[in-house]
Amino acid sequence: MTEQSPHALSDIEILDILQSMQNDELDAKAQEMIRNGGKAGRQEAHKLALVELHKEFEDKFVEAVTLALNLNPAQAKKIKYKKDRIRILKAQGIDYLKIDGAETAQVLAQVAQAITREEATVTHDLHNIFPFWKEGWPMVQFDNAYKILSEDIMIHYQEVLKALLTRVH
Repeated sequence: MTEQSPHALSDIEILDILQSMQNDELDAKAQEMIRNGGKAGRQEAHKLALVELHKEFEDKFVEAVTLALNLNPAQAKKIKYKKDRIRILKAQGIDYLKIDGAETAQVLAQVAQAITREEATVTHDLHNIFPFWKEGWPMVQFDNAYKILSEDIMIHYQEVLKALLTRVH
């Protein structure tokens, strides 16, 4: 998160920050985890990389939305939750669900939660998200899931930034 409050920044400064965020590499830490995982730990490294990718996306998403929409701390905390995210953005004239990749963000969140809380077992909501995932079974082929989700979440992040840039005067 930026050091300054969005309230202390001018519109031009916020615009500059948002434009520079378009160069963010959400998967830099995740890619490093994969490289360090080695061949033997390939699937485990990709599993951990999915969790890291989700964390990076959420951190950058919250930062961008907080800056662009001048959110107060309570709103910034709530923007992490899907229903509040939709509501807060809608109040600002942005239909979050129409932004390309909104479903990807939800799937990535569910995957990260299943990995950390469900011992990487496919939950009801993730059944058949990938052809190789069946409810109640362990998640498999993390490398394929990571490849798909990392590409799609970057597209979504760029589209979110575009929508936010139109809101900054």
